[in-house]
Amino acid sequence: MEKENSKLILSLVSLAVFFFLLMGIVIAGGFQIDNIINQKISLLQNSSLDKIFIFTGNYLKGILIGIGLIAILAFYIGKRKKESFILATSLLSGFIFEQIITFMTQRPGPKTNLVQEIIYSFPSGHSIFAAILFFSLIYFYKDKIKNNALKIIFISINILLILFVGFSRIYISAHWFTDVIGGYAAGFFVVAIVLWIFNLKS
Repeated sequence: MEKENSKLILSLVSLAVFFFLLMGIVIAGGFQIDNIINQKISLLQNSSLDKIFIFTGNYLKGILIGIGLIAILAFYIGKRKKESFILATSLLSGFIFEQIITFMTQRPGPKTNLVQEIIYSFPSGHSIFAAILFFSLIYFYKDKIKNNALKIIFISINILLILFVGFSRIYISAHWFTDVIGGYAAGFFVVAIVLWIFNLKS
């Protein structure tokens, strides 16, 4: 019961953060912190880093989808059909959620976009996908790893991957900082509520 309550709390907190950002964008037109962070990151940009993150920007969506499909298939083949279905449901729900909110807000992204791929920017779909995918992997595998050092390494890698995806979207100016935070919040909300619902039924 305590675990179920923690999932519900995570979903509600994530929803509250997302709703706060959504209202700030819809009512106030955005947040000053977006411009500040955009300017700070622009100071880090150079030709070498640009090439890395432009390459990442061009192929990141395909890489994430590939990892997601492999994970879903691995769960299914490994006779963990429930986990496979939860991950698939969460990723699909996250995609639908993103499409609805993006259509509703139609928030323009930064004008200095290094990769011309975004029409509207809130929330970051890549961040939603990464939050759902890597958080799910942590949730499903952390108790399977008995060695504490390996468990810490595994969890840390997945957290770093979530952060890297978000940072890369800001670096190439495909999204504002709050687009990424909104994506994380939406992703955590979706996966937490899906886990909560499925575990209630089990």
